Amino acid sequence: MSESASRLLNQASLPGAASASGGWILNSWWDQLLIVSTPLVVVPIVFLLSSSWVGVEVDTIVIIVTAFFALGHHLPGMIRAYGDRELFQRFRLRFIFAPLTFIAVSFPLYRYHYEVFMVTLYFWGCWHGLMQLYGFVRIYDAKVGSNAPVTVWLDWLMCLSWFPTALTFSHRRTADFLEFWYTFGGPAIPASSVPVFRWICLLCSVTILLAFIVNYVVQSWRGQPPNPVKLLMLSSGIGFWWFSFVYLQFSGLSVTLFEIAHDVQYMTITWLFNCRRVKSNPEFDGFMRFVFRRGMVLLYLGLIAAYGALGLVPSIVQDGSVFAFFNAFILISTILHYYYDGFIWKVREKSTQAALGVGAGTNVSRSTSMNGGGIPHLLKWSPMILFIGWLFVTDITDSTVTAEEKKELKQLYEQQLMASTTAPKGEARQSWLFAEFDQVQKIAAAVPGDQDAQLRAAVMLANFGRKDEAVDLVRAFLKQRPDSANAWLVFGEIDLSRGRPDEAFKSFESAFSCATTDRERSTASLKQGEVYAIRKQYQSARQKFEQALQYNPRLKSTLDSRR
Repeated sequence: MSESASRLLNQASLPGAASASGGWILNSWWDQLLIVSTPLVVVPIVFLLSSSWVGVEVDTIVIIVTAFFALGHHLPGMIRAYGDRELFQRFRLRFIFAPLTFIAVSFPLYRYHYEVFMVTLYFWGCWHGLMQLYGFVRIYDAKVGSNAPVTVWLDWLMCLSWFPTALTFSHRRTADFLEFWYTFGGPAIPASSVPVFRWICLLCSVTILLAFIVNYVVQSWRGQPPNPVKLLMLSSGIGFWWFSFVYLQFSGLSVTLFEIAHDVQYMTITWLFNCRRVKSNPEFDGFMRFVFRRGMVLLYLGLIAAYGALGLVPSIVQDGSVFAFFNAFILISTILHYYYDGFIWKVREKSTQAALGVGAGTNVSRSTSMNGGGIPHLLKWSPMILFIGWLFVTDITDSTVTAEEKKELKQLYEQQLMASTTAPKGEARQSWLFAEFDQVQKIAAAVPGDQDAQLRAAVMLANFGRKDEAVDLVRAFLKQRPDSANAWLVFGEIDLSRGRPDEAFKSFESAFSCATTDRERSTASLKQGEVYAIRKQYQSARQKFEQALQYNPRLKSTLDSRR
């Protein structure tokens, strides 16, 4: 960061800086760069890095962003939670017992109900993102004194409608929700109702948008116009969410792009907040006062980078135990970040308003009766507590097919083609597998644009002996996505299982030419090597295996076992 940027951030951290900035948090230029128009800066940089001109692998960008941004930006919230003495005393039971509780619950949930765990994390992440946008919107309005209750509620509804609506237009998230729905006994949803539901959600969002526009005009006519910067913030935040998760459809870069913008905004506001809080409160001492003061921006960013560097460990270690430990650390840090941010940055709190440079006592955000008490807090969480408790109780009482057995059956029948069509042993296992097959086919029919859903359905069809239907399903998907390396791989594997090595080889060649990651290239090379081996062209097979090893050194043990 340049010296001028560092000086500006330090000056903005002073209590009196807010009044000099008008309707901005810093000033027009730096707000645009670090908060409002951050997506316009992020997108060209990331796309340039991943382009053929620069040639940085998408997987490499994802790993770096996941570490230094996604994990690193958790640190400022953790510092405030455990370094702000007043806040810690107020919520000390939460800060002490929440980590222990989440660790105790997350590990078995991750192991035995992985889909539930990930869906919960995805939707919690959506909530976290929309709440950050809502917070910025209300801060900007508070800067100009626009605090009419109807304005506050419409700001809230804008975020609450447009963020989830985007997820309904995301093929991957729709498939995840349907899997969650069917896993817990939900009735069959006709495939035709999915697009209808999407357009109903969009209609509701557009209706809220129209009400928002009308209110903006009315409030301006009354002489209390909302902050125009808020319009830019909403357009930027909601538009970027849709670009990332609808236009890019949860590709490798979609989460990466949104994560960078979200984290830069978060790190900016937490620096300003903590600096103003320390400056105005003489009771702060020690670490908080040392870090959050003039001239320490680089130290602040360095601490974030150091914390985020822990996220690189799973991608570079070979030891399974070390990988599992740091992967668990990342997940727990993410959960605690989502949980703590739900109550430590409440804009309606007077101390928070003061630290943000907003007039204390103003109606900045929606009022709520759930304001920090232990019982109300537990009531808010009671549905999730009861649901997780029910999951674990059913695991114990209903042991016809254990979670481990379900995981094994999914791996055998959904994630790979079997050499021969065989049913699992035991009536209970067979019954569960047939129900799973029906569920997977329903999801594929409802979400034809989701790659994972289509390929899972095709693999299961092939494993159930219905290979012609599997071929038709993959072929139909390839008409939508002819550049899908994974679809070409599955297409080739089905042909290979049908004794058509020549057709399979062509599909594997297409997979290699469409591959965008080293993992896809290594798999395509490996499969081409297998075809050469079947043809007894061992020299060519060896070359392809070596090529696969170059793209993925971890394949060495697999290739050694085939020699």
